[in-house]
Formats: sequence, C-alpha cells, structure tokens
Amino acid sequence: MAWCHYIPSRAFVAMMVFWGTFVNYMFRSHFSISILAMVQARKANETLGDFGPRYNWTYEWEQRTISAMFYGLSTLSLPAGMVSELLGPWHVLMWSSVVMAVSSCLIVPAAPVGPLLVFILRFIVGLMLALQYPALQCLIGRWAPPSEKGRFASCLMGNAFGSMLTMPISSMIIEKFGWNWSFYSLSFVVALFCLGMCLFVADYPRDYRWIDKEELQFIEKAQGNQVSRERVAPPYIAMFTSVPFLALIIAQFGNLYGLFMSLTASPQFLKRVLNFDLKKSAFIAALPQMTRLICGFVFGYINDLLLKRGVPKKWCRKGFTLLSHIATGISLLCFLGIGQSSDMAIVLLVAMLGFNGAAAETTLINPQDLSPNFAGTLHGVMNFFGGWGGFIGPMIIEVLTKDNTMDQWAIVFAIGGMIYIVSGVVFMCFGSADLQRWNEKTKLPEPVPV
Repeated sequence: MAWCHYIPSRAFVAMMVFWGTFVNYMFRSHFSISILAMVQARKANETLGDFGPRYNWTYEWEQRTISAMFYGLSTLSLPAGMVSELLGPWHVLMWSSVVMAVSSCLIVPAAPVGPLLVFILRFIVGLMLALQYPALQCLIGRWAPPSEKGRFASCLMGNAFGSMLTMPISSMIIEKFGWNWSFYSLSFVVALFCLGMCLFVADYPRDYRWIDKEELQFIEKAQGNQVSRERVAPPYIAMFTSVPFLALIIAQFGNLYGLFMSLTASPQFLKRVLNFDLKKSAFIAALPQMTRLICGFVFGYINDLLLKRGVPKKWCRKGFTLLSHIATGISLLCFLGIGQSSDMAIVLLVAMLGFNGAAAETTLINPQDLSPNFAGTLHGVMNFFGGWGGFIGPMIIEVLTKDNTMDQWAIVFAIGGMIYIVSGVVFMCFGSADLQRWNEKTKLPEPVPV
C-alpha cells in the first residue's frame, strides 16, 4: 500500500475504531426514530405522516421493543471482553456487524407479524452490539502506544457522530422512501465497514501485513511488557475485588443510563411533548450528539495538554468527571425549574451531552489505565451493569409519562440527573488511573503427567 506509506498504520486502526463506534451507535439510535413512523398516534393532537404501514401496538409494547436492544446488550456484555481476547477483535467486529445488519433487515417483514418478533430481532441486534465495544477496547490496548491512548479514546466518540447523523438521515429516508428503508440502509454502511476492516485492521500490529518496521518497533517498545499475546482467562476474582474497578462500574452505569435515555427518550420527548414533526424531532435530537462529539475532541486535546505539562493522570480523570457526570447531572436536574419552556428544554439537552463529551477522558479510557491486557473484559463487565440503564430507563418512562406532559418528563430527566451525580461522586472518591497488579497475564501451570 505505497499510497499510504507516510500514514502510520495505527492511524488507520484509530479511524476504524471511530467508524466502529459510529456503526455501533447507528444501530442503537435509528430505531427510536423509526418506531415513531411505525406505530399509531399516542396523543389526540399528534401529527402523523404516511411513511408506510402503522401498527396498533400498545404503548407498553412500543417501549419494550425500544428496550429489547438493551436486554441483549446486558445479556452478552459480561463475556464479551473474554470472547474478544480469545477469538481476536477482528473476527468479533466483522461477524457481529454482519449478524446485526441481517437482523435489522428482517424487522421489516417481522413487523406485520407482531411486536414480539420485532422484540426478538432487536434483542439479537443488542447481543451483537454488546460484543463490539469490548472488541474495540481490546484493539486499542494492542495497537495504541501509552502516549497516544488519549487520542485513541477520543476515537470512541464516533458514537456521537453516529447518533448525530443517523437521526436526521433516518428521518429523511423515512419521509422520502418509507420507514422500511431506514432498516435496509444500515446494511450498506456495514458493508463499507467490513471492507475497511479487511484492508486496515489486524488483531496485533505484528500481524498487519503493511505495517512499517520502524512503526512496529516503536509500538512494541512503547508498550513494553504491558501488553501480552498470551491467551489466558481474565482474573475475575481480582477484578471484582478491585475498588477502582467497582467505582468504574458505578460511573459507567450512570454514564450509560443518561446516554441511553438521550438516545431513546429525546425523540419521543421532542415529538410528543414539544409537538415537533418527525424530521424536526430528529434534527434537534441530533444537536446534543453533535455537541458531544465536538466537546469530546476538545476535552481530549485539553487532557493530553495537561498530561504533557505534568498533571497526574488520576487528577485528569477525576477532574473531567466534574464535567462528564456532575455538570451533566446538574443540567438534567434543571428540567425541574424550566416550566413549559421548549427553548430551555433544548438548551439543557444540548448542555447535558456537551458536558458528557468528557466521558472520553473518564469512563471510556479508564479500562486502559487499569489493565491494557484485559481492557476488553473490563469494558464488557462495566457495560453489563451499565446496560441495565437501557431497559430501566424505558420502564421509568412508561410509568411516569402516561400523559406525556412537560412536568412528567421533567421528573424522568431529574432522575437521570441524580444518577449521574451520585455515580460521578463515587468515581471521584474511589476511582484510580494506576495500572493494576492483575494486569499481568499468568499462564496456567501445565498438567503434571501421571
């Protein structure tokens, strides 16, 4: 590949990490827009367009189909990291993407059968999504020199880019071609992603056919003995008795609860409470994601600058938690005081995810701090518990928003705000950025012949 001789191979891997999170959140976020075009009106004054057949599903089943993906996420997140470390992140990312693309396409013929079949297919999509973030963390741990892990972690903000583009583009596709094409179009993006995986990614730098020898030596020398190719079982007992990791699990629960609430609840809130049409709801719902993406890269630059100037890593992690969790939580609590102001509601949604862009410097990068060898496993475990927020949130919305009033939704957002603040305080008190002793891979002793 002479045409890219002057571009480091790890730059292409970082690009694919960004693209991987883009694809992951594209599948997470598009359904919350598509479902609005698939079901009957929930309020007497709700405007409906002709975007294809609509189904008379109950409000409860609508929320269940939204939360189905999160059930899948939680089900497979726990072993996902170990799967990535044993099979290799390349295979996990490739084949999980193919399965979730096929499952999404099958939702179109499944919808007339009933919401239960849609629930099952979205559950399968969730299972595949659960495998991907641990695989990406595993890939970063193997490719990123320690001095560049902040930049690699910023590439995980491709999730915001995925949500930002998917919501408005899905709405335009739905209005132009019908809601069924919002599912079919996902397959095209997955095909491009798989092509990029074949060209630019390998499980380890040494396995990549086009890597320059100097770059390979630089990566391996920088990583030292922190990264090992030995395939061993993760040290689960040491992990679950590690106070810094338990603090990270709590922080990730708070982070994902609010993030999933934004993905699934914002389009409903904008359409059913603020009475925006489908396209306007999708575009406004994308604004917070765009702000999160921009702020994520800004915070990443500031983080690297602080580290270069000698600020201890742990203070950077905990300092940015003031933004990613505390400031985000305060933004959500402010919903209790805005009355019926739709403008203030939009400002607070944008501020919430803008502050949360700092999560790239807290919960997203912290697994690499604690254990580069088992970063995929750590991410899978913390997503297992964090994913609970994905189905707890829709249940809370279902119970509290029967009439879809601003006051009811203010309570929903305030609950999310309190979860953010409490989880952030826990991480600031008990979290760590130090390499843990259990990062070292120890081979199991060979059996003694009898």
